[in-house]
Amino acid sequence: MTDDRGVILVNVLVALALGATLVVLMFTSQETLLDRTRRAANAAQAEALALGAETSVVTALRRDKNEAPETDHYAEAWAQATQEQVAISTGLFSVEIEDAQSRFNINLLAEPGVAPQLVLRRLVAVLELPDETAETIISHVAANGPRDALDQITALPREVRQALAPHVAFLREGGTVNVNTAGEPVLAAVTGSVTTARQLLKKRNDKGFLTKEDILDAGVIALTNAGFTSDTYDATIRAEVDGTGVILRSRIQRIERAGRKVALVIARRFGAEARGTGGSLPQPEPL
Repeated sequence: MTDDRGVILVNVLVALALGATLVVLMFTSQETLLDRTRRAANAAQAEALALGAETSVVTALRRDKNEAPETDHYAEAWAQATQEQVAISTGLFSVEIEDAQSRFNINLLAEPGVAPQLVLRRLVAVLELPDETAETIISHVAANGPRDALDQITALPREVRQALAPHVAFLREGGTVNVNTAGEPVLAAVTGSVTTARQLLKKRNDKGFLTKEDILDAGVIALTNAGFTSDTYDATIRAEVDGTGVILRSRIQRIERAGRKVALVIARRFGAEARGTGGSLPQPEPL
């Protein structure tokens, strides 16, 4: 009888332990589900916040195209849409705008003419890359047409692609270099001189932009595949809601449509890096 009572007691204790385990698992699963739901809701709010900022950038660029179409530079009103990282009520928030035409557009090599080839060769020399780099790129584009990323030019060594990436773009429409936003290596490539590029950069930093007179004063008779305006821009927007953050990368293009000057998002991506190796942004998902 005593043995039976001992067995019953053990069975009861086992049942209680199992029950307690099930209760813990049930509450844990419930908490996990609630946490996932909360994070999903926060992510949706962060995405909405980022899309709102994107709309502000598009509006600023459209307004600039209509009000000041002669030149584009970082001292203009559209650049004021940039927002350094700040803490807002929901979390962190920032907006970065980069002129995609501050870089050399490799897809210009697919068009007739030798000027883009000359700019590329100069850029390769300024960056002190192997001599065969330019010819490899020129041959590849000639054989395959416009590209979307440096990774597609597999004959280039990885270290060469990494060195080129900050200075090149893959734009499908136009895309001559804007001397008002280009960095020193690209500016040297389109002017033909590192010394001239540095002189122009100093003047640009002092007054905020360059004019045709500034170029002539620097001894440059004609720019190679370059100008003073841009129509393609990249926006990087970071938004956070209660610890859940998103990164929105958008490519915005300004065009004329039915006689009207408009700015459109032609590519959009949430999350991962979109141009880590000199590539273009992927096509946007349907809105």
